[in-house]
Amino acid sequence: MNKFKKAILPVALSVSVIGLAGCSGGTKYISSKAGDVTEKDIVESIGASQLSKTATSMMIQKVLLDKYKGKIDEKAIEEQLQKAQTQYGGKEKFEQLLKQQGFTLDKYKDGLKVKAAQTLLINDYTGTNEDKLKENYEKNKHQYHLAHILISVKSNSNPNGLSDEDAKKKAEELHKKIKDGEDFATLAKENSNDTANASNGGDLGWSSKEDNSFVKEFKEAAYALTKDKVSDVVKTSFGYHIIKVLDEKDATFDEMKATLAEKAAEEAVKKDSTVVSKALKKLFEEYNVKSSNKDVEAYLKSMLEGTK
Repeated sequence: MNKFKKAILPVALSVSVIGLAGCSGGTKYISSKAGDVTEKDIVESIGASQLSKTATSMMIQKVLLDKYKGKIDEKAIEEQLQKAQTQYGGKEKFEQLLKQQGFTLDKYKDGLKVKAAQTLLINDYTGTNEDKLKENYEKNKHQYHLAHILISVKSNSNPNGLSDEDAKKKAEELHKKIKDGEDFATLAKENSNDTANASNGGDLGWSSKEDNSFVKEFKEAAYALTKDKVSDVVKTSFGYHIIKVLDEKDATFDEMKATLAEKAAEEAVKKDSTVVSKALKKLFEEYNVKSSNKDVEAYLKSMLEGTK
């Protein structure tokens, strides 16, 4: 999965910086009594390797978005954008976070489109068509919206957890409060040690019995529940959990199509780590991608051979 996410090279520099690569001296960007900083200085500081990487990344985006224009699910892109904004506390906070990293909301959205286009590219290359996606849909269409409270146990990887005895006791106390009518989400916000979702009331999102990333003990307890039901205290390697099914439904194929496509692409990369470079090589040949710059040409060659 990590290889899939990293397969789109990050755009670390702006288009204007790439435009400097052919300059011989050029514009002064800043001056002082100690000397000036020119375009040439900036290019030399950045280095041929970073310039080559960035130029190639930009070309990947151009050809991907041209190849798959009209095929990207705009509704799915908007849903992903809304989900990211909610996860980081709303649109305003999310935009502030992006700004701190040198991005805008539009650039982030463009990145989602590039990722969607890359998914289409990989699935085209591997022959994963809509019929195959529908086969996976039938296995995963019944979806569960889960939430949990985690009381973590102290371990080498988590020195801040409680002792096993204390963690179990606290989880049992919380379980009783839930049974007595206290709000699950509020208790999760106040007590859960799962920092990824505690602030959202322990919300784990939607998943299915077939497609989830939970450990065995957790999934066995979670998917035995029905809507609004709460599990007993469940022990896993992470600690003690209390699980609730917030909702369950049979999702439509259209609702799941984008997720199924991305999952199929991820699985393809897991099976063959060179699939991205192979698919890009075929795409670059179609678009006649080449460079007159020897550094960029060398980078392109190594990337398409799977060594970058």
